[in-house]
Amino acid sequence: MAVESRTAGFSGLVDSRIQRAIQEMGWIAPTPIQLQVIPHLTTGRDLVGQADPTPQTTAAFGIPMLQRLDPRSKAVQGLVLAPTRDLVRQVAGDLTRLGAHTRLRIVALYGAEPIARQITRLREKPHIVVGTPARVLEHLGRGTLTLRSVHMLVLNDAERMLKMGLRSDVEQILVRTPSTRQTALFSAEFPEPLRAMVGRYLRNPIWVTSGAHPAPVSTVGQMPYQRRRERSALQ
Repeated sequence: MAVESRTAGFSGLVDSRIQRAIQEMGWIAPTPIQLQVIPHLTTGRDLVGQADPTPQTTAAFGIPMLQRLDPRSKAVQGLVLAPTRDLVRQVAGDLTRLGAHTRLRIVALYGAEPIARQITRLREKPHIVVGTPARVLEHLGRGTLTLRSVHMLVLNDAERMLKMGLRSDVEQILVRTPSTRQTALFSAEFPEPLRAMVGRYLRNPIWVTSGAHPAPVSTVGQMPYQRRRERSALQ
């Protein structure tokens, strides 16, 4: 059976490279959060998503990132920040599987792993970095990482990063990326400090929500995107 027929639910959302990976992973249809997020990120919009940090959410931002980056480049073009080592490893693994046929290189940066090992991987010119804020900052301070060419930046599980006292680290990283970057932020909840970050660092973002959460009340001049009710084999 052709890849296109097995992954017909993703038709129009993903290119043939990603469809091939999706088919190998056994996915059949996109989830509601993917249906809402992928089209907006593909067109370059900044976006705020109310969603839990799951592989389905990773695919929602990861598919547009993988499709938009240039494998011929030798610079870091995509950056994903996550609060914990476990989430960094999960996201990096999911992106690696989704990008199996893209020729994009992905590296995970987190504590509790020898930094020399990560420096070796950074010398291989990855296209996407997934990391905890503290370890990303350490590499920036050492000069082993530069973010001057980042096109797309994702803050994953952003509320948890704030709860862990990582706001300063995150903001130090944000100011070292180009002001023209595309930014996406995902969180299960949106306390006022996080809404303030949205207003400061994202440009006219579209708001979307998964079916598992009520629509957030926007404080940055955007109406929440209407949730969809499609059923999915991935739920």
